[in-house]
Amino acid sequence: MITGPQLRAARGLLGWNREELAQFAKVSPETVKNIETGTFRPQAETEQKIYRAFAERDVHFTDYEGVQLRKDTVTRYEGVDGFKKFMDSVYEVAKDPVSATGGDKPICISSVDDRLFAKYLGDYLPIHIKRMNELKGLSTHILIHDKPHTLTAEESKGQSYREYRRLPEQIVGNVPFYVYGDKLAILMFEGANAPQIVVIGSALVAKAYREQFNVIWKAAKPLDNKMQQVMR
Repeated sequence: MITGPQLRAARGLLGWNREELAQFAKVSPETVKNIETGTFRPQAETEQKIYRAFAERDVHFTDYEGVQLRKDTVTRYEGVDGFKKFMDSVYEVAKDPVSATGGDKPICISSVDDRLFAKYLGDYLPIHIKRMNELKGLSTHILIHDKPHTLTAEESKGQSYREYRRLPEQIVGNVPFYVYGDKLAILMFEGANAPQIVVIGSALVAKAYREQFNVIWKAAKPLDNKMQQVMR
């Protein structure tokens, strides 16, 4: 539960007044004032709005009523075991409501070849797909050059969190990437210790790539009937 002192400290890190926080969190200034003075405890929805407003600017709430300004982080995953840990990281973020349909931070994937996922993940891939499908309201947008090649029994019945569109022909050779939560992951499937994934933890970088992805997504074409048959 967010406290008044935490809220004041978080505003102080960004130099915000109450009106500015209210604007970014889409709540009323009176609500901010009442939380800070202890007049009432915020509802869960209001609290999440405030958390997101600060998280987008890399301010995070810590234990014991603390706050911190998180610097950008870089995490590297290598080899098959690293690939599995990366997929676990994606799954943990996917459980957050912000990743669900209508959420502020949908999962966006570009230029992947799912045959490489099958090659390196093996039996772990259907396990991952199954657990992602079980998350309520999750929908992941995926831009591909060709067509999907890996399907589970559920997906063959049209029960899939994965929605595909075909990349415009003029966009070729771009590096596969994931945008999930406040993270951008670049995937490389060549060289020693493949695959290698570099994850940049930065709200600003993730937001920029997500916006770029959405522009291309709107211009991309849904899979034609022939491709759709592959998914059924």
